[in-house]
Amino acid sequence: MENAEVERIWRIGLEDIGALSVEERARFFHAAYQFLKAFETIHFHYVYGMMDKQLWEGWHGLLRHYVAAPGIAEYWNLRPEVFSERFRNFVNSLEPPAEQRTVGTLFGDQPN
Repeated sequence: MENAEVERIWRIGLEDIGALSVEERARFFHAAYQFLKAFETIHFHYVYGMMDKQLWEGWHGLLRHYVAAPGIAEYWNLRPEVFSERFRNFVNSLEPPAEQRTVGTLFGDQPN
């Protein structure tokens, strides 16, 4: 991310949304919405044959890690209705990865 403050909010919010202020949580939720809407569009392209299966598999793998993150899971539980039924069903069917890795966990302990 180009904006260090947004990156900090994203990284912390993914794993511990309670560590964010109310204003930061609002920013995190806005970023989560944009992130998931992008994935909804990517999923749409795959479903309708506009994306190669190998390309899709990378996106699918990444999504599995992020929807398992506590912050995204909280957002998803609060706002599923803003996504299509097809995408909701898809996300709800995802198996969580054995070891969840996002920018919030990939590099181990990081300072806030």
